[in-house]
Amino acid sequence: MKLKIDKFSKHLIDFTTVDFEKSLLKKNTILDIGCGEGEFIVKLASLYPKRQFIGVEIKYGRIIKCLKKAHVCKLDNLKFVLCDATLFTTKILHSKSINKVFINNPDPWPKEKHQKNRLVDLELLTGIYEKLKRRGSLVIKTDSSEYFKEIKRNILKTNFSIDKSQDRLDSSTSLTKFQKLYREANKKIYSIKVQKK
Repeated sequence: MKLKIDKFSKHLIDFTTVDFEKSLLKKNTILDIGCGEGEFIVKLASLYPKRQFIGVEIKYGRIIKCLKKAHVCKLDNLKFVLCDATLFTTKILHSKSINKVFINNPDPWPKEKHQKNRLVDLELLTGIYEKLKRRGSLVIKTDSSEYFKEIKRNILKTNFSIDKSQDRLDSSTSLTKFQKLYREANKKIYSIKVQKK
């Protein structure tokens, strides 16, 4: 297993190094939390070669697919982290180091007994707020109306403000694999964009 990931180490972040911290301070950095198989962030990294992109994913198989895509597309501005998203965001990233964060279709864990596993909670939102640079933004999309209501309730407990603007990067984002399936099934995708003051 380890050999597979080592083959693509160019696109894998070692966040224990000083170089990682320095690289964030110098560049406009966009984070994709729960990046899945990487189709969303690979497209953005292709469109914006002068920006730095980081995908965070906890599943090894998905990370391998992400690394392969970055390697095939020869994207020097795209790297991935194999890590728990909350741990990476709250404990590893440095304050005021990220310009923008995307969270696309986090698992809604619809059964009540599993809802404690939901990713987008107050801890993660507070961590993201701290790690965003001034006027940095967070975009969250989900197909679950109930989860979306919970996300909005948690956002109201933070210092984020609702941002109804749409910049060039927002308008050029492509649908994720799941979002394409939802659209084909005529399922609504709920979206919110918030900004650090």
